[in-house]
Amino acid sequence: MTGELTLELNCRTDRTEGFARSAAAWLTEARAELFPAYEAGLADEPAAQGPDENDPDASWGRPHGVCAQLLVQRAPHGPGLRPSRYSRRTWKRLLSTLPTPSAPYRCLLLMHLLDARGHPVDHEHAVSVEFRRSPEHPGWTRFAASAPAALLPWPGSEEVQQRWLGLLGDWAVRLNAGYGHLTDDADPAFGTALERMLNLSPEDTVPHSDRTLRGYAWGTLCSAEVAARVGGPEALRASGAFHAVTELPGGRLLLKATPRLEHYTGDAPARVLRALAPALPPGRTDRAYLHSWMRLAPDGDAADWQR
Repeated sequence: MTGELTLELNCRTDRTEGFARSAAAWLTEARAELFPAYEAGLADEPAAQGPDENDPDASWGRPHGVCAQLLVQRAPHGPGLRPSRYSRRTWKRLLSTLPTPSAPYRCLLLMHLLDARGHPVDHEHAVSVEFRRSPEHPGWTRFAASAPAALLPWPGSEEVQQRWLGLLGDWAVRLNAGYGHLTDDADPAFGTALERMLNLSPEDTVPHSDRTLRGYAWGTLCSAEVAARVGGPEALRASGAFHAVTELPGGRLLLKATPRLEHYTGDAPARVLRALAPALPPGRTDRAYLHSWMRLAPDGDAADWQR
């Protein structure tokens, strides 16, 4: 893994207008809250910017500024993401399609800091915000944001991590999310660490994530139904598995396993697994296949703790 801090929320968006409202808010308002420095830079760049396919040495934008790449997938199947250069015009055009039948199934905005030559400071990585509508279950949408450690100094920073965790809770209520996580061992494309260990596809798990958790991350958002299955807030606090259990509107719970994400190692994942076992999928995390970046309990299986 690359040390990316990843926030994801899974939401029912059955109606076109509901999806459009949620997607527009996530791409604009959540973007500004998560990445205020990048937002200010984009506001200063009205012209098209980003890589030039015809001139790889061309500047991506204003020196020491911010540029963005916009990647969109229009159809549920078939051609993948198509890149375009970001500008205020292309951005407004994208937002205008959200309430229409031609709304994209996936939209990914990559934002780069630029050096003195107007080239990306880090060609390999960018901060991002995105949404993914499920091709097989169009009533579900995943909203996500990611930031590499090199671009957002979150490792060792309780302030940054707590700010993102607070935004996870705020946006969970705003988007009426059924599940969410904040961690550094998940990927929007491939799923949570537990899903990858158990060979589960997010396409299959997301539509049930308000009833069965997709994993036991450092920061986990539980629906009201899941909260009841695991005993409620008082039982979770009494378990000793969590640094904080926050009650949210609608019966949701926001769980913080340890003071900082880096502390979520050793026996801590096993304690969280036991506390959340009634709402986790069964399946053993085979120690032989457990990568060092996975924050999972070695040889852990929720079935061992389910009654």
